[in-house]
Amino acid sequence: MSELLRWWAPWALPVSAPPARDVLVTIADGRIVELEPRVSREQAIERFGDDVVLHDGCVIAPGFVNAHAHLEYAAYDALVDGLSFAEWIGDHVHRKRRLSPEQMRASADFGAVAALHAGITTVGDASFSGDAAHAMHAAGLRGRVYLEVFGDVEGAEADAAVATTLERLAALPSSELLTHGISPHAPYTVGEALYRAVHATGLPWMTHLFESPDETDFYRGGGALREQMGSRGFALPTWEQSPIHALADILGPHVVGVHLVQAAPDELEVLAATGVGIAHCPRSNARLGCGALDLARVDRAGVVVGLGTDSPSSAGPLDPFAELRTALEVHRAIARDARWPDLGRLLRMATADAAAVLGYADLGTIDVGSHADLIAVHVGTCDDPLAAYVLGATPSDVQSVLVAGREVVGRDRTGLEAARARAADARQLLALPVRRAGATA
Repeated sequence: MSELLRWWAPWALPVSAPPARDVLVTIADGRIVELEPRVSREQAIERFGDDVVLHDGCVIAPGFVNAHAHLEYAAYDALVDGLSFAEWIGDHVHRKRRLSPEQMRASADFGAVAALHAGITTVGDASFSGDAAHAMHAAGLRGRVYLEVFGDVEGAEADAAVATTLERLAALPSSELLTHGISPHAPYTVGEALYRAVHATGLPWMTHLFESPDETDFYRGGGALREQMGSRGFALPTWEQSPIHALADILGPHVVGVHLVQAAPDELEVLAATGVGIAHCPRSNARLGCGALDLARVDRAGVVVGLGTDSPSSAGPLDPFAELRTALEVHRAIARDARWPDLGRLLRMATADAAAVLGYADLGTIDVGSHADLIAVHVGTCDDPLAAYVLGATPSDVQSVLVAGREVVGRDRTGLEAARARAADARQLLALPVRRAGATA
């Protein structure tokens, strides 16, 4: 057994159990090996002296598991507003094309560092360039990078597209913490044959599904999204039935469905029957006017839901606390219920349930045997640490971050600011205006 690391705090949020008072967590070989509640600060010092790390005024919580992100777009935050989903897609594609490979990498690096400083320890990332893999590996994040693939192609062309994607994946870093998958982007950019070719690789995959009314119109053969994508030279797939029904025979727990805001009840039943989990991104859905996931219906269907931040270009900064609170506000407003979903459920969606959606075991809880991906977050004096944490904490309150028992973030924010500075050139290019249809010179 390696050298022991001990953390103490006045509160812990195990997720798998109610909040615990005065908790001492012992870690070895990247996992939690002992968990002791009701150990006072004085007792911890008396027993272990300088060998215990004291997190006064903090809660110890599992690191956030981000079920769906686009880290390479971290420099895109807060550039546009008031665009429909179809308009935003066009704007996003236009801005992205301005960046050099070096600038995209700098944006991805900023995203990985910002995620860790916000308390995110695991990420399921859908990456266009693959730079998220380099950034996550360098930063020490746990997760899986799903390299995006596009095209309405069949036969040899579909096989060639997948072969190229596999070659690109082979060139990306991987480790015990970092694995690979593929992201057939969405049924409005990927045809059925390419989905099936992706599935044949045996790799896990992640795909955007039923994100907006514009997408639903696309499958019916018209609408603004079809017009937008066609005008930008994308091949436009045709679906004779719902993509979920068309792909039902290849769906399974290895698939992450992102959004599902506009999914019908029968489509949710397919996801439940096949074991597909949902990555729920409430901030992005709200800002783009896409609607809200019917969480009550999803629960009745039996689909597991984890929270994701989506792209900073649509949702704003990589802030899991903001994502938690948006989920709370959206779903309580819809339910007209001040108690549902409760705070414990919401935190589970951002930790253990998100880990389940991504296929991780022993992650997202504070239990003996769990991976020691932990964060210490300052909440001050409180008698309800769950409320103080979910309702009040922010990324600036994150005091320390462990991934596999190793500290990757402390209170020093110079690394975050350095990464932000390296992404400044990308930010300047992205911020240049995009000419809208019908605009005059």
